[in-house]
Amino acid sequence: MAEKKRFVRSRTNRLVGGVLGGIAEYFNWNANLLRLIYVLVSLAIPTHGVLGLLVYVVVMTFMPLDDSRPTTPNFRDLFRGGSAAPKEPERKVIHDVTEQDVHENHKDGE
Repeated sequence: MAEKKRFVRSRTNRLVGGVLGGIAEYFNWNANLLRLIYVLVSLAIPTHGVLGLLVYVVVMTFMPLDDSRPTTPNFRDLFRGGSAAPKEPERKVIHDVTEQDVHENHKDGE
């Protein structure tokens, strides 16, 4: 069964509050294009700027934060419109290692 989409603020694709990133993820849009449209509409008519800011703050207040993703932002994908969670690097395990003290006289390990 496919996971049901939720209308939530994004934790990974955000610049301010994650509202536009969450809307873009919900509708599978490019978040940066949505941000650009938001800014252009807000600047085109002076009253839309104040109204747009007020609407953004209200939506940010009532729209829940995404709890299914990690809390650390993924800055690599910020300008690619990506929302993939960052992979953790693999740890290299070294077996059968012994430590030896280096004497003051021989700092090069001899």
